Amino acid sequence: MYYIANVSPRSTGKTTNSAWMGHALHERGRKVIGYDADDSRQFSRWQAAGTYPFIVQQAATPAFHLNVPQTIPAGFEDGVGVVDVGHLEDHQAVGASVLRLADLAVINLPPSMNDVERMEELPTKEFIKNVAPLRADSKPPATWILLCKAPTGVSEIKQVREYLEEEGYNVFTTVVPSVVKYMRTHEGSDILAKGSAFESLVTEMEERGLLP
Repeated sequence: MYYIANVSPRSTGKTTNSAWMGHALHERGRKVIGYDADDSRQFSRWQAAGTYPFIVQQAATPAFHLNVPQTIPAGFEDGVGVVDVGHLEDHQAVGASVLRLADLAVINLPPSMNDVERMEELPTKEFIKNVAPLRADSKPPATWILLCKAPTGVSEIKQVREYLEEEGYNVFTTVVPSVVKYMRTHEGSDILAKGSAFESLVTEMEERGLLP
């Protein structure tokens, strides 16, 4: 199982992004399992009330790295696990456990300098690096920033991207805009990733060698 951890210091639309990412991966022909590592259990509620083509397991536990590998269904060993992680500011033990197992950490970040400052105050980059000694390879997972909830036509997006890249962050070219079809994702929502920013994101992940 290849694990993608959607993380952030605070609320940034991670559940929405996890749901759409899972659908985009499924539509690309990949086997997908969602993991709800947030005490709010929003991701698993959305799946239970909707028509998701994949299951979502509740997994908000500091023993994520120990428990989850034991629950992988037969035939899903080569699948992708999309993990909705609770806010790192308030759920550090769960977040650290997920990152011990993650192959890819996606920092979900609105493109504003206020959100960048909040990310650096945690500090998120160091939080991820500090998990490295606990991982099997003693290295942090590949880490990329996904700019999301982005207002259209805002010049600050370019400024934020340039700042992050100067600070040594990897930043996806794909940007998730703040539009109705993402903002209104909720329990029972039908999701079709084709033609969405998340289809573009999966394509970018594949082209960058970030997916198995």
